[in-house]
Amino acid sequence: MNPENSTDDDESSENDSGIRRRTLVKAAGLAAASGPVGLGVGEATAGEGFAGRFRNWRAREAQHAWDRGYRGRPDRTLALTDSGQDTRHPDLGPWNGVTAFVEDGELKLTKPEDNTASRTETDDGESFSATMGPGSFATGEEASHEFTAPGGVDEIDAELSWSPNADASNDLEFRLDEYVNGHWETVTRSATGSLPEKLVAPVENERRYRFAVEADVNTTTSYEISADYYRVTGTVKTYDDGVVFEGTGGEPTPDTPKAVGWYDPGSRYGYRKKPRDPDGHGSHCSSIMAGTGRASAVDADSVQHETPRTALSEVTNGTLSYEVETEAGTGVFGSAYGDLVRMRIEGPDGETLDSSTATDDASEWDNNVVETPAEQTGTYTVYVETAEGEQVTAAYVEEVAVGAFRDPERTVGERDESGDAGFHAGLAPDQSIVCLQGLSAPTEDLGRLAEQFADTFNIRTVNMSWGYVGGLPLGAAAGTLDRIPATIRDVTEGGILTCAAAGNAATPVNGNGSPAVADEAISVAATGPLDGISGYSSGGIGAVDEDEGGAYMKPDLTAPGGTVTDPANAAKAGRADTPGDEQPAVRDYTGKAGTSMASPYATGVSGLVAQAMEEDAPGAISLPAPAESGFDDVMRLKQTLLATATETAFTAAPYHRAKTPTYDFGGRDPYEGFGRVNPGPAIDAATRELALGGASAEVVGLNVPDDERAAAGYLDVEPGTYEASVSFSHLSGGDEGAAKGNPHVDLYVYDAENPAANGEPNVVARAQGLEGSPTATFTTDSGGVYYVVAKLVNVPGVVNGDDVQVHFDLSTATVQGFVAAGARSDDGDAFTGGQTNRVDISTEASEAVEVRDAVPSEWNVLEEQSDDVNRVERAGDAQYVYLGAGNSVSATYFAEAPDSADLSNAYAFGPVQVSADGGETWVQLSGTSDTNVVAAADTEV
Repeated sequence: MNPENSTDDDESSENDSGIRRRTLVKAAGLAAASGPVGLGVGEATAGEGFAGRFRNWRAREAQHAWDRGYRGRPDRTLALTDSGQDTRHPDLGPWNGVTAFVEDGELKLTKPEDNTASRTETDDGESFSATMGPGSFATGEEASHEFTAPGGVDEIDAELSWSPNADASNDLEFRLDEYVNGHWETVTRSATGSLPEKLVAPVENERRYRFAVEADVNTTTSYEISADYYRVTGTVKTYDDGVVFEGTGGEPTPDTPKAVGWYDPGSRYGYRKKPRDPDGHGSHCSSIMAGTGRASAVDADSVQHETPRTALSEVTNGTLSYEVETEAGTGVFGSAYGDLVRMRIEGPDGETLDSSTATDDASEWDNNVVETPAEQTGTYTVYVETAEGEQVTAAYVEEVAVGAFRDPERTVGERDESGDAGFHAGLAPDQSIVCLQGLSAPTEDLGRLAEQFADTFNIRTVNMSWGYVGGLPLGAAAGTLDRIPATIRDVTEGGILTCAAAGNAATPVNGNGSPAVADEAISVAATGPLDGISGYSSGGIGAVDEDEGGAYMKPDLTAPGGTVTDPANAAKAGRADTPGDEQPAVRDYTGKAGTSMASPYATGVSGLVAQAMEEDAPGAISLPAPAESGFDDVMRLKQTLLATATETAFTAAPYHRAKTPTYDFGGRDPYEGFGRVNPGPAIDAATRELALGGASAEVVGLNVPDDERAAAGYLDVEPGTYEASVSFSHLSGGDEGAAKGNPHVDLYVYDAENPAANGEPNVVARAQGLEGSPTATFTTDSGGVYYVVAKLVNVPGVVNGDDVQVHFDLSTATVQGFVAAGARSDDGDAFTGGQTNRVDISTEASEAVEVRDAVPSEWNVLEEQSDDVNRVERAGDAQYVYLGAGNSVSATYFAEAPDSADLSNAYAFGPVQVSADGGETWVQLSGTSDTNVVAAADTEV
């Protein structure tokens, strides 16, 4: 319905509120004015002579997964639909030369050297012109022009131009549809925000097509479409699927392929014959999710490490300097912790090659990073100096590391545990990558041929860092004007998880964009390095289910996407259309910030967790090979990521920018979904078996990324009643004395085999631990695999970045006693403010039990209208409805949805609880939790 955008500097039309539409809907990265800034802290060593705390922040957190034995698999891929991927960058290459194309409804493989096809323009063409507008931001406007492709042609090359456009108030999108089996299907689309819009696509002789022109907010505009036909001649040699992963077995080498496929739907056999990225956005995203770090592999023997712990003074002229000797083809880096400092690298000729400054946003981590490729042999100088405009004595330098990078052709970076530390490595450095160049066009191809793509490339997850407008009521149009949500369903049924950028709307009003708005996708909002939600990141309201009706909420997770002055550092693409010998070597890095950067972070984590679930999870929840995976497998993977995410209302309180999440006791928050994605705990949930009757010592903490935010494992049990408990022991760490009380640790049990709707966490039991020692008891009449997750919610007086660790024992046990089962049903899953929901509860137990249900505190239980309610009690952030007692209980109650606009949200009911000992112990019943979405009547859109 509304346009997509993957550019960083686009200026386009405004809606009636005065907000630029491109700013409102785009989910692309935000270009940062400052230089690259990486983030890191911790005590682990990433190589002899090099302390890992100086690395990029994401590499520091990824180390938790790598230490568990998971770096991704080279015979599995993470995919992306984006602006491209520059495989000349060592972190993203080498490329194996495999190009995919679609012919006669089948995915086929070739290589550029085996493609001798050429294009010859024919005398045929198409031409259309018309006037349209003004468009409506809420509904959009579309005009179309039908035609029949003549005989003897193979491709059409078309462009759309329009006027007026002097003030960029007009922004049209261009689409080619084909009439297939009685309906129109998208062939390709162009929505770059540029004038003119261009597209190239294969056509079949004598088939019906149409050009579609899409308009959102625009003044009345006149447009013209011109198109030429081409004949394609020559031969194309094709290969079987075995060519994709040739050379990826065994120990990795610098020559081991990283990019194992390239798909460009711009023409019959691809407009770009090699993986290139004219925008740089896709390369940046690829690097975050799976870059090897080869271009920033640290030469540990070259590292100089000092701890000045001093204010820069007039004695030093406000500057510290360090010389690094290195050779051409390598690189130089500097990393410093401190306050109000600037870092800079000068080359042998005295030219400044990179610089960065810790400003207000960056100072939440106080670490500056600079790096540059070394284009010539010689002495490079790294300066640590006062930030511009700061007094000399105001700048303080705590710790500095400088050194050289290795020649990328002589290292595997982080692909192997014995490799060199990759300063800017991605989350899954040994996972292969396949790029589908373009945004919605290849996405629709992926949906149509999802099983073939999954089978050919072993795709686990596809990243989509772009988007359209979505949300209620705009989401109502998502199933008609915007085909992408339905496409994501097709992708999911093909066994591929979608991670998508929530959008950089800087407001929750319009919710998340499509594809993130699709219920099967994971929508990812962005945070800064200490989990604070970035000011530009979209919030969430309801979206309409295009498949089954009803509504659901977005986003799902948060992940680091950077702040405007503290961007995420990742691979920088070279100039796509410039020969390599006419430009510097492609091995540099750049900073971008956006939900576009957060989404590939979650995608990379999904690759690590999928590897763990495929290799080491119990059979009931393990993932089959991608070729054998389906919808249910994708939902199990999605639930694992969501169930182990952690809330940040307290731990990141000082760092949230404009959007402040609330504590939701494991429910979905409109700004952060289920919370911050956590690689280590997600892996543990699926691979670490908790022994019944045993206890394990756990440590979680606030000194991220060194500390982890949760502890997790799984139980594989027979039918019966079980107990999980957390017993707080003590605090530790350098800032322990600042804590003002015991920690808040919540405990959850999830049904690992059976996710809730849309892959959301299926809560079996939950318990609040306001003093750090919760206990959750649950019963199951079927047995199975259950995740047990203890999540750090708060340590009073301290926040993320403080050196405080929480120690506790995590215990599980079998409880001798009754067995019970229950069920719930209600009026639906979506309500307007003030609407009443009827809830029906039934339980069966082996002995007489008392029954109660947990109801969100924001809902009003209508006691007078509910004959089966004995009483309602409030406890913390929940209220309990008591519904009678006996071996068999059936009861009904009514609850009224909150009617305040700011309470539009998703609310968790249940699980139903029963007690056989007079209320001393409450046992929660598997399968009796439910989530309902409330869209208050006075919500603005």
